Amino acid sequence: MEYQQLTGKLVILSPLREEHIEQYMTMFSPKVRYALHVTNPEAEKDYMRNSLSEMQAGKTLFYVIQDVSDGKLIGAVAIRDPQIYKGQLYSWLNEAYWGSGRYQEALMLITNYYFQITKALYITAHVDVSNMRSHRALKKHSWADAGISQGPYGKQYELILRNKTIPVL
Repeated sequence: MEYQQLTGKLVILSPLREEHIEQYMTMFSPKVRYALHVTNPEAEKDYMRNSLSEMQAGKTLFYVIQDVSDGKLIGAVAIRDPQIYKGQLYSWLNEAYWGSGRYQEALMLITNYYFQITKALYITAHVDVSNMRSHRALKKHSWADAGISQGPYGKQYELILRNKTIPVL
C-alpha cells in the first residue's frame, strides 16, 4: 500500500522510512522516553523497524511528525492493527513543541486519513492515568473515555474516537 504524505498548517506527516530513524532517536528525548516507559533506545529502534514491516503488510499507519516551517522531525503518530494492539494509537511529540497546536493537528490529519482509507468505526487509545497531559490532549480532540484498565505499568484510561462519517444506527 502506498501511504500519502499528509500536510497541515503546522505539521507534515510523512510515512515512516528507514532514513527517519536517526533523527527520530535524536528527538525521542529522555522526557518522552520516560512518559512512554522506554528504558532501552535500541528497543525503540527495533519497534520502528517492526512498524516498517507492519506498514509494508498494510497493518499499521506510522508517520513521523515534521514541523512545516523547516521539515524537522519533532514526533511520531501511528494507528496500529487493532488485532494486535489494545490501544491502537501510538504518539509522541518532543517537549519543545508541547502546547503549540502541532499535536492536535497531527491527530486530526492521521485520524481523518485512517477513517478515510479503512472505513473503521473507531480507534482506541490507552493512556497512563498519571499522564494527564496526554489524556487532556486526546479529550480535546474528541476522544471519549471508555473505561479504566490495568496496563503494563499501572492503571490506564481507555479512550475511543468514533468515525463521525459513519452514521450511528
